[in-house]
Amino acid sequence: MRVFLIAAVCVMGCAGSSFAQSDRAYVNVGGGIATSPDATSGDVLGEVGVRVARNLFVFADVGQFHNLQPSVVQPTIDATDAALSAQGVTVTGTPRVPAWQTLGGLRYMIPIRSGATPYVLGGAGFARLSPAAAFTYSSGTLPGATPSIGDDITSQLVSLGDFVQPAATNAFMWTVGGGVQVPVAPHVNVDVGYRVSRIAADTPVNAQSIVAGIGYRF
Repeated sequence: MRVFLIAAVCVMGCAGSSFAQSDRAYVNVGGGIATSPDATSGDVLGEVGVRVARNLFVFADVGQFHNLQPSVVQPTIDATDAALSAQGVTVTGTPRVPAWQTLGGLRYMIPIRSGATPYVLGGAGFARLSPAAAFTYSSGTLPGATPSIGDDITSQLVSLGDFVQPAATNAFMWTVGGGVQVPVAPHVNVDVGYRVSRIAADTPVNAQSIVAGIGYRF
């Protein structure tokens, strides 16, 4: 949060003109980082907004948290490691849970006498979580394969029936946040934002993200 506030102050100080009241729509793309109780990973986001009232826009988002909740895969990895160890095969499993997000909501542009335009937003939608694991070989004899140390043997373990990738799931998601838009050229702005999201998966997860990107105003 501190990083976001510092960035917002800096860009507000160098802005040239405010978000035009005549703008009817915008398109933003950006990326940043997302932090959950399990991990810190990349976050990408695309957004389209249409003005429906003075300073008020309806928006739709599509994006991805690169690794949101790896702990949900860890018990399966531990069980696979233990079963293979009993067969004399040593592997290292790494969990990963990317989550695609699709949501819609409202963004309110706060009119101020400044070159930059702060905003607040809120939205809801769905997240698709795709848990997965990757296994690297350490030692032992693997039927039908002669891997080297460090090789990815996930596909071999799946084909042998030693591991089954977890199924993807959908979960309700909501997000709230805010940020600032700074014009850098006619119809072009830099957008820096901070969001808090909650995904109501079987094990609910909260994520905080800071995303910076570029936008075009129509």
